[in-house]
Amino acid sequence: MYIIKLFLSLLSASLLFISCASTPLPNAGSVAVPDDFFGLVHAGRLRTAEEYHLLNELGAVWLLDTFRWNSIEPERGGGYDFSRYEPFVDIANEHGHKVIAVIAYHTSWIEKDTGKIDYIPKRYYDDYLNFVEALIIHFKGRIHAWQIWNEPNWFFWNGTEKEFFELSKQAAKRIRDTDPDAYIIGGGFFRVPERYIMNMHKAGAFENLDAISFHPYGAAPRGSAVLHDKFLKIISEINFKGDVWITEVGYPTGGVYPSSVSLKEFPSYIIKTIAGSAARGANVLLWYQLYDRYILKEAPVSLNSEMFFGIAYRDYTRKDGAWAYQLCAQNLPGSQYMPEMPLRENVPSNIVSFCFMGGSSGRNTLILWNDRRNTQKIRLTLSSQIKLHSISSDSNIILEDNSIIDVTNTPVFITWEGESTPVITKVNK
Repeated sequence: MYIIKLFLSLLSASLLFISCASTPLPNAGSVAVPDDFFGLVHAGRLRTAEEYHLLNELGAVWLLDTFRWNSIEPERGGGYDFSRYEPFVDIANEHGHKVIAVIAYHTSWIEKDTGKIDYIPKRYYDDYLNFVEALIIHFKGRIHAWQIWNEPNWFFWNGTEKEFFELSKQAAKRIRDTDPDAYIIGGGFFRVPERYIMNMHKAGAFENLDAISFHPYGAAPRGSAVLHDKFLKIISEINFKGDVWITEVGYPTGGVYPSSVSLKEFPSYIIKTIAGSAARGANVLLWYQLYDRYILKEAPVSLNSEMFFGIAYRDYTRKDGAWAYQLCAQNLPGSQYMPEMPLRENVPSNIVSFCFMGGSSGRNTLILWNDRRNTQKIRLTLSSQIKLHSISSDSNIILEDNSIIDVTNTPVFITWEGESTPVITKVNK
């Protein structure tokens, strides 16, 4: 049932986003990309040297996992058992990664009483809040951010909106009272439910939050950009002054979802989505997810797109999209998105450009693509050594100044050092 509902939702979304004439661009001024911008969902679970070698190569800082109440307190009043999560947290910290813990869901003993999963009635709020407090105390200093629940507006909350708003509000207060320095994230919304967000704000459930997160699952990068702009508009209207996190975004490379993408196009989707999210001021972006849900040699014949969201396989081999993620994670952190760059001379609006200056790597980045399915020749003027990177491997080539570049729907990824300002000029055939 979940897959059918998601399919119908994304189908309607795909029809909307395909009708958009061009990729929306942010209208704000320059935007700083944080040093810890990049993360991955469901990463670090295998806890092997090979996995952490891959994570370090990819440049992921944040690792997200769900800390399930049922796994920690399987019997009411029987004490808390954190052993399932201890190795994950400790090994992640040892390797210099930051952990975001999603606090959720129901427990079996509540399910037996209510007949519902993913639901906590009011009479069990104290039990949940005590569990939350125990988590905060036990992992204080080792968990770097706490998210209250996941996609409550979609599949993972089976109570009323009012019940969830109250639960979330009380959970945030309990975290803040237990650890005043804790970083607290609310929302975790599937896509951008405007009415739900407005009602949650009116209920006071955004009090004590440092950030609100959402999951801009579009049928393509263009759709993700539309959702991001909608989200920014809503939180501006409610005057939320905290951070914006994307705690899930991604595309499956198989199955029946309208957002499914071919392995060949996967790197393009990753580059476009990351560039657009960074330029729109997201504080953190967690890609969903590190691995497909099967071993490569045991790949299922499956219509279930949920099996195919990884940028790598469980045997640690990469999809080409992993190189695109790594390329962004190596170059964008610590940079400043500069909307006035590159200087554009007679360049049509269908040529999309994102310029990120002064990254922590010491390199600047220019990303270009053509929103149309043709080829446009562009002259790049840049008085520095120019590297043109493959987005599907770790290779690059050196370009000369005033090089002519073919810009297609596949992003062009260019880096250089120094303070030179890039100029792009349309070349008539």
